[in-house]
Amino acid sequence: MRISTLSPLALFLLTPLIHAYTGDMTYYSPSVGTGSCGWVAGDNEDVVALSNEILQNGANPNANPKCGSMIGIWNPQTKQHFTAKIVDRCAGCKKYDIDVSPALFKKVAPNGDGRVKGINWGGQMVGG
Repeated sequence: MRISTLSPLALFLLTPLIHAYTGDMTYYSPSVGTGSCGWVAGDNEDVVALSNEILQNGANPNANPKCGSMIGIWNPQTKQHFTAKIVDRCAGCKKYDIDVSPALFKKVAPNGDGRVKGINWGGQMVGG
């Protein structure tokens, strides 16, 4: 379902549930160690790290309610949609940038050079 095809009423009703952002997408190796959520993920898994501003981890980062949530990633150039699980935070990312596993980066941007601008992403993350 494309958000742009929804009626104004449907958009109004869905607004509290869906968070949509646009930022740059880069990749990192989640298999290097334990991520901010307390998990080790593989480079071939569809996982994502969010910026420090969005994935604010307090005293116990493993208890962050966003950890394990799924987000949707949309590449407007290829018109393809993918999903990824939040497993880490990206210290070098701007607020709406995302850092994904190498395998997911190749899926979303097969011709990408390491940074892709204008990637849309979002989902029903707990706590917004």
